[in-house]
Amino acid sequence: MKGDSFAAYLGIELVSVEEGGAVARMRLEDRHRNFMGTVHGGAIFSLADVAFSAAANSHGHRCMAFHISIDFLGPPGDTTYLEAEVKETGRAGRAGHFSMEVRNDSGETIAVLDGWAYQTNKPI
Repeated sequence: MKGDSFAAYLGIELVSVEEGGAVARMRLEDRHRNFMGTVHGGAIFSLADVAFSAAANSHGHRCMAFHISIDFLGPPGDTTYLEAEVKETGRAGRAGHFSMEVRNDSGETIAVLDGWAYQTNKPI
């Protein structure tokens, strides 16, 4: 995961990774904002996706997402960073289901995501 150049470009850092779970944080800068001055939805999604990737791959085998949905619950507000927490909530064969929350620095949930990842038999 340390070689993820897109995550590095966005300034996303992994705070913790454990089997089936991960937390990632992104300090907000001007590059994360859209033309209205608020955090771009793509930046919010990307933060969650990086944490999702870490959680899905935490079992030691290469995984790929095959479905992710996002619901934006509200604007991030005046916050210095966003944090995404991901937890595996179930498995169906090689597929794992993951729930994700993105929160601002006050702990308010601003987006929720659900995703599925397919686990290959190729070790990382």
